Amino acid sequence: MSRIDIVYGGRPYSLGGRDVESIQVEIDSAITAGVPYWLPVNAGEGRYEDAFLLIAPGIPIALVHAQVNGVSHENDTAESFIPDGL
Repeated sequence: MSRIDIVYGGRPYSLGGRDVESIQVEIDSAITAGVPYWLPVNAGEGRYEDAFLLIAPGIPIALVHAQVNGVSHENDTAESFIPDGL
């Protein structure tokens, strides 16, 4: 199962059982509609509580794909570690 960590207003939140793409589509649809939207998320650590984040133009939000068993390097290649301009 996938968990997406969300940073909103400098505080951490999360969504379980979702992927980044589905959340991006949900956020994009809300912004395109031009009306405020409340995204349901989990707040807290250990025991989660329901929280709702206001999604509207100009409000920053970050989505982070959390790896359940640590960092995944499945898409890493040698080229991905070469700095730009070298």
